[in-house]
Amino acid sequence: MRTNPFADLIVIDPRQPEPVVGGLNDRPLRDLLGEFERLQEGPAPRTQKPARHAQLITSPEPGFGKSHLIGRLFRELHGKATLVYVLPFQNPTTVFQSLMMAIAREIHFPDRAGSGGWNPEEASQLDLLAHAVLANLLADLVESRRVIDAENPGEIAATLRRDPLRALNRGAAGDSWADWLRQHFETLRPFLDECLSRRGVSLKARGWLRVLLTYAFAPFQPSARQMCLDWIVGQPLGDEERERIGLRGTETVDGDITPEQANDLCRTRVADLCQLACFYRPFVFCFDQTEVYGHHAGLARSFGMVLAALVNEATNHLTLVTSNQHPWVKRIQPNIEEADLDRIARPPVILEGLNRQQGEELVHLRLQSGLPNDPRNGNFLRGDWLSELFPTDRNQMGARHFLQKCKERWDNEPLRVIPLPDLYQQRLQRLITAPKRLLFEPDSLQWVIEEAARGLEEVTVERVEGERYFSVVWKTPDRWCFFGFLGGANWRQWKAVAQEATARREKGPVPARAIFFRTPELPPVPNPRWQHTEELDEAIRCGALQLIHLRSEEVAALYAAKDLFAEAAQGDIAFTGAEVLAFLREELRPWWRLLRGAEENVEPVAAEALPDQAMA
Repeated sequence: MRTNPFADLIVIDPRQPEPVVGGLNDRPLRDLLGEFERLQEGPAPRTQKPARHAQLITSPEPGFGKSHLIGRLFRELHGKATLVYVLPFQNPTTVFQSLMMAIAREIHFPDRAGSGGWNPEEASQLDLLAHAVLANLLADLVESRRVIDAENPGEIAATLRRDPLRALNRGAAGDSWADWLRQHFETLRPFLDECLSRRGVSLKARGWLRVLLTYAFAPFQPSARQMCLDWIVGQPLGDEERERIGLRGTETVDGDITPEQANDLCRTRVADLCQLACFYRPFVFCFDQTEVYGHHAGLARSFGMVLAALVNEATNHLTLVTSNQHPWVKRIQPNIEEADLDRIARPPVILEGLNRQQGEELVHLRLQSGLPNDPRNGNFLRGDWLSELFPTDRNQMGARHFLQKCKERWDNEPLRVIPLPDLYQQRLQRLITAPKRLLFEPDSLQWVIEEAARGLEEVTVERVEGERYFSVVWKTPDRWCFFGFLGGANWRQWKAVAQEATARREKGPVPARAIFFRTPELPPVPNPRWQHTEELDEAIRCGALQLIHLRSEEVAALYAAKDLFAEAAQGDIAFTGAEVLAFLREELRPWWRLLRGAEENVEPVAAEALPDQAMA
C-alpha cells in the first residue's frame, strides 16, 4: 500500500485518470477543445476539413502539467476522436513510416481509456472505421439506386449509417449485407470509388477498400489482419498474402522498396487515412517528449517537416505538440525550417501554475484518493508553510514542485531522490502492463543501439546512410555489427537481407554480422510457410545474420531505457541525460555482450509465438 499520497509526481500515461484541480489550465483546455470542435461539425460522413495550424503546448518549466493537460483532453475527446500518442522518432529517413506505425498500433486496439489488452471479441478502432467507410458507401449506393434498386432506400441507408458495425456484423457468414458485399465487391469497386469521389475523398492508394473489407470481415483471423496492417504501414507483401487480402499486383509494393520509398509511401497513407476519417471521427495526433529532439538537429528538422506535412496534406485531424519552453526555444525551434514553423500556431498554448487555493484543492484530492482515513490528514494544511510557498494570491507554482513540497512535509524530511536503478525498474514494470507499448517500435530499438550504446569501450557507433536494410553499425576490434529494424515478414525482402548480410560478412577488415530484433507479435522469420529459405537459413547458420526474438519483458527492458532518457530530457527526474546514459551503459551490459557476439556462432533466441498465436 502506498504510504505517501503525494508520492506520484509524474504522469506516465496521459490516458489514466488523474484528479482535476478546479480552474487549473481550464483556459488552455478550452482552447484545444475549441480547435477540435470544428472537426466534428455535423454527422458522419462529414465534408473534408482541411487542417489548421499545429497547436504547441509549452510549459515555463518542467512540472507544469503538460501530460496532465493532455490526459484531460484525451478524456474529454474519448469516443469523439481517434487519439494517437506519438513518441519521438529516431531515424530521419523513416519519420512518416514511424508515424504510420504509431497510428496502426493505436487503431488496432479497442477504443478504451485504459491500456487494455487486444481482444478479438471486442471491435478495434480500425474495425469501427472500416465498417463506417463500407456501410456509408453502401448507403450512398442504395440512395443513388444505380446499383441497388431496393424498396425504401432512405430507410435502408439510414440503418446502414446509424450502426455500421451492427449492419455489417463484422462479416459474419449468413449476414445478408456482409455476404452480398463480399460476393460482389470486385463489381462494386468502380461504383464505390465514385462514391468516394463525390464525398471529396481522393485516395492515393486504390487498395484501401479491399484492405478495410478484409480486416473488418476477419475478426478472428490474426494473420489476415496482420497482413492488412503490414499493407497500411507500407510493408511489402508476398504473392500469397496479396491474394489472401484480394489485392491486385499494382496495389502492393515489392521487397525491393527502399526506406526512402517506404517513407514516401507512408506519407500518402497517413493523408489517405485522415481523409477516410470523415466517415468515422477525426484524428488527434499528440507529439510528446519532443525535448529529445533538442539533442539532434537533424531529427528536429525532420520533426518540423512532419508537422508541416500534416497541416498541408492531411484533413480531419488536430495535431498537438508538447514541450518545455527552454528546450523548444533554444534547441528545437532553431533547427526547424522557417516554412515549417509557420505551420505551428502562434502564440503557443502556455500552461499555468497552481495558486494557493488550487494547491489546497490538490492536497484534498490526493488525501481523499490516497489515504482518506489517515489521522494526519486533518493537520496537514495547518501552519505557515502554505503562506511561505504562496506569499500572495498572485503567486503560482508548478504542480510537480508543489507536490514535492507536500511529499517532504508528509514524510517530515527533505525529498529523497529516487535512485536511477529504482526509476528504471518503475518504468520497466509500467511497460510490462501496457500492451500497446510492447509492440514493435523501430525508433525505440534504434535509440538503444545508436544512443544508449555510445561510449561503450571498444565500440564505435555510427549511423549507416543510404542503406536499404541497415541503419546503425557498431565497429569493434573483433567484428562489425550492422543493425536493421525491419518489422515485416516478406520472404523476398528477408532473402535480400540474407544475401546482403552474407556479402558483408567478409567484406570489411573484420567479420561482419547483421542483427535484427523481432518482438512477440511479429510473424516468425523464417516463416514455416515459406518455400525457399535456404539462403536465410545458411546466413543464420554461418553467423552472418542474427535474429533476436524478444520476450515481452525484454521489450519492456529496452523501451524503458528510452523512456527514462526522455524523462531526463524533459526535466521530469533529478538526473541529466548524460547521467542516465552512463547508468544505462552499465544496466544494459548483458545486452551489449550479446549484441557484440563474443562467440562466432550465436544461436537466435527461440521465437515465442507463431502469427495466429500472437497479438496480431
